[in-house]
Amino acid sequence: MKLTVLGKYGPYPPSGGATSGYLITSNTQNVLLDCGSGTLSRLVSKIDIKDLSFIIFSHLHYDHVSDFGVLSYALSFSGKKGKVNVYLPSFESDVYSALSKIDKFNLINVCEDKVYSEGDLTFSFYKMTHPVLSYGVRLSDGISTFSYTGDTTVNDNLPRLLSGSDLAVCDGAFIESDYDDKKPHMSIKQASSLAKYSKKVLVSHISSRYSDEIVTKEILSITDRAEVAIENKTYDF
Repeated sequence: MKLTVLGKYGPYPPSGGATSGYLITSNTQNVLLDCGSGTLSRLVSKIDIKDLSFIIFSHLHYDHVSDFGVLSYALSFSGKKGKVNVYLPSFESDVYSALSKIDKFNLINVCEDKVYSEGDLTFSFYKMTHPVLSYGVRLSDGISTFSYTGDTTVNDNLPRLLSGSDLAVCDGAFIESDYDDKKPHMSIKQASSLAKYSKKVLVSHISSRYSDEIVTKEILSITDRAEVAIENKTYDF
């Protein structure tokens, strides 16, 4: 499988950047995992939009879903037939209501006790800790496994989500000097420490206030099995 980082920032991007969004590619599927501000323009540079297989939203904060409206326009103009499945948490919100009104989307409310499948991929969801209902997701093609925490603090579901993954993308929003346990995200060091469960960790959802050099310094103080996510880069695993 392959992962392309479409956007890595949160809660807003710097000039030329994008917030959370990732493209997972297997032998038969092109999966959009979150769709934050600025991600659509990068997605259409990687695949023909009519070849998008399905969408996963980890949660419904704007920095993870804000391009969904223009994505729906792109799908409508692409000539793609039928609806696109959108896997997402279910809770009452303006965002969920807006998503439910888009004709090109077939919303599927996810839960923890079910394994889903499309094409050559199976995937499951793990509840994370965040101010709104948020899920991490684990995808496998039977050979390789990818895990994504979405936005979260440290919790007991993280080992289950990440254990044995070939690649994991983990929320690391703050350098240690800006972090305290009231923050709704992990620190860069906490995200890096999760490399004990995965072969490789990409630290993402990074504040635009921090340079990649600052983030890398914090990562390397913990492990050499993690690194900062790079936008527009594709990772094979």
